[in-house]
Amino acid sequence: MSVSAILGTVAVALSRVDSRTDPREWHPPDPPELTGALAQNWKLGAAETVVRCDGPEDVAFDDRGRLYTGVEDGAVLRTVDPVEDGREMQLETFAETDGRPLGMEFDGEDLFVCAEDAGLLSISPDGTVRTLTEEAGGREIAFADDLYVAPDETIYFTDATVHDIFQDELLELQDTGRLLAYDPETAETRVVLSDLGFANGICPHPDGESVLVTETSRARVTRYYYDGDREGESELFADNLPGYPDNIEAGADDTFWLAVPTRRQEALEALHAHPLVKRQLGKLPESVIEAAPLEPYGLVLQLDADGEILDSLHDPDADVFGITSATPRDGSLYLGSLFGERVVRYDLD
Repeated sequence: MSVSAILGTVAVALSRVDSRTDPREWHPPDPPELTGALAQNWKLGAAETVVRCDGPEDVAFDDRGRLYTGVEDGAVLRTVDPVEDGREMQLETFAETDGRPLGMEFDGEDLFVCAEDAGLLSISPDGTVRTLTEEAGGREIAFADDLYVAPDETIYFTDATVHDIFQDELLELQDTGRLLAYDPETAETRVVLSDLGFANGICPHPDGESVLVTETSRARVTRYYYDGDREGESELFADNLPGYPDNIEAGADDTFWLAVPTRRQEALEALHAHPLVKRQLGKLPESVIEAAPLEPYGLVLQLDADGEILDSLHDPDADVFGITSATPRDGSLYLGSLFGERVVRYDLD
């Protein structure tokens, strides 16, 4: 069969399939050039391996200094011993979940975990898993992503998308992500902010009244005020970033570390002007869309309290790439990757 005949057969087959997505048109601005604070460097090439596992999206540390992370098969792993510089650590299984563990944070002895397909979880010191919430605003929490425990114990967390795979949200741009708030006293979950473009990472702002939420599909960070005179309001914090942001963490001196799994993709952004073409892509099997490769590039940004980029850490050689979290601890950044097979440590000193 000729190539044209094969393509014709595929086109006819796709015409009979409903698309999973209802894409919007968008004309994003050109990404910023890699100059000044964004100038390309090879700093992340000096990062050393801490643990090896399958898709460690985020990390957290207990009071003993043991590192915890989630992996693709649903397990939460931890290091057998406290993490030590210059040493690759052994891992053990701490808990098993019914989802894909993503963002995690300790509050006291309990580890809170956002898990795709499982909602917001609490894991006790003995590894017992308890589901806190799986629904908000009449909608299932399909893609719990990252969380922040506020001083009053309210857990603010993101629900990234209604889609089963994140690539569909990045193509569709219907902004189905949400910021949710779980009240541990009432066990109620409310929607505090909606219409977010793949709501992903979250961390507190030093003002003590607001949180920052990354919007991966829109290459930006939004600020939401949960307390104070502006309670309930939101505003743009950082826009037109050089890549699609993932987790964000508070650093020293009122700064933030923003993980960027991949730089802005020219081919993807050109598609946004053609929603009919994107609709056809939504007819392809999810496995085909998931297999689309990311540009192998390592990038972490440092932002100030006003959302300006202060510095950037790069690895153009992609020894460290697909970075989804950058967690500061004891003068180092611990870098996780949903797409990689290890957690690495970069020395900030």
